[in-house]
Amino acid sequence: MDDACQIGTVSTTVSAIGADVESVAYATEQACGLQMLAGGERAEYRNGEMTIVKADAKVRLAHDTTLAVTSKVKITKRHGETLAAPIVYDVMGEPAVGASGMVAYLRKVTT
Repeated sequence: MDDACQIGTVSTTVSAIGADVESVAYATEQACGLQMLAGGERAEYRNGEMTIVKADAKVRLAHDTTLAVTSKVKITKRHGETLAAPIVYDVMGEPAVGASGMVAYLRKVTT
């Protein structure tokens, strides 16, 4: 796999004024395979508001990777080249585990 990523664990705390504050702790960089999706390749999921959203990409990871629906995936290298601005994705749905590893659909985080 020519790409590299970091898996982020999301935690939420409450600020002094009672607002939820989300923070992400990223693990060490690991090999992954990112595939951008277009058209009919894009899987569809329902978000919390029951609106249908489509996946932007899918990622292949090693079997021993810990990945949850609440995780973030930060792509740090693409085709062996370090990205000047890493791309962050939300995991959409439970990852599928197969003989060669796991695959998860991703939705790009807009900032």
